[in-house]
Amino acid sequence: MILTFMGTGASEGVPGAFCQCPDCMEARKLGGRELRSRSQLLVNRDLLIDLGPETYWKSVLYGIELSRVKYLFVTHSHCDHLEERLLGFRGAWFGKEMIEPVLYAYGNEKVAQKINTRLEGCQAAGIKEATCMQAVHPFEVVQTGNYNVIPLPAIHAPGEEALIYLIADTEGKCVLYATDTGKLTEDTYAFLNGKHLNCVIMDCTLGAKTVTDTYHMGLRDNKLIQERLNSMGITGDSTRFLCTHVSHGTGGYRYLAGCAEALGMELAWDGMTVEI
Repeated sequence: MILTFMGTGASEGVPGAFCQCPDCMEARKLGGRELRSRSQLLVNRDLLIDLGPETYWKSVLYGIELSRVKYLFVTHSHCDHLEERLLGFRGAWFGKEMIEPVLYAYGNEKVAQKINTRLEGCQAAGIKEATCMQAVHPFEVVQTGNYNVIPLPAIHAPGEEALIYLIADTEGKCVLYATDTGKLTEDTYAFLNGKHLNCVIMDCTLGAKTVTDTYHMGLRDNKLIQERLNSMGITGDSTRFLCTHVSHGTGGYRYLAGCAEALGMELAWDGMTVEI
């Protein structure tokens, strides 16, 4: 299983569009791994988690053929994770000779409403048929091609059923994608008990700060999750723990990468590719 981090930033990105804080000024100066677009993950070449506002540009930058993506799983309806207007260009004369004629999209009820409203508003023939939306709920197994994907409850986005995802392939590889969310729920730990995770990707909006947030995490929270999963035998020495969804004002890549490494984790960056 190959994981490509198309984006690793929080909602404002790094640097923030209108921000002049030291971290954002330094990111503009240094570029490279200091730059973060909104969080998004590509699994192999056919499964995408979230459809953020930089999806088009990142696909061009990293040589990703979006028409090859067959499955889309959306965590929640916030605009940094769902730019549903992009689906209005999938098909008709906007998207000719697509590799996958139909995109199968999954998300909560609010995500489904936003996507379906967008598709209903498209007048060009074939657009509506090119995306098939299905609402999903926590702990329901979604069998899609070579994957079993299980939505799990996130602590995020009051007013909707935000989700994180457990993704397993036919080769037995399993990854937990846990952003945007606060700490994992007890129901999630109970569900994961007895399973083995090859990779855990966690929300790190707060960086190395010691503050607490109900709807996001930082390295301190990530370490607690790592320790608990290890103690339950769900993860082990071979499991990779990666931190993503990083906000500005947290010290920048070079600083945070060192902090994460000291805790036995890795800090993801835009364009990072991981094979598990």
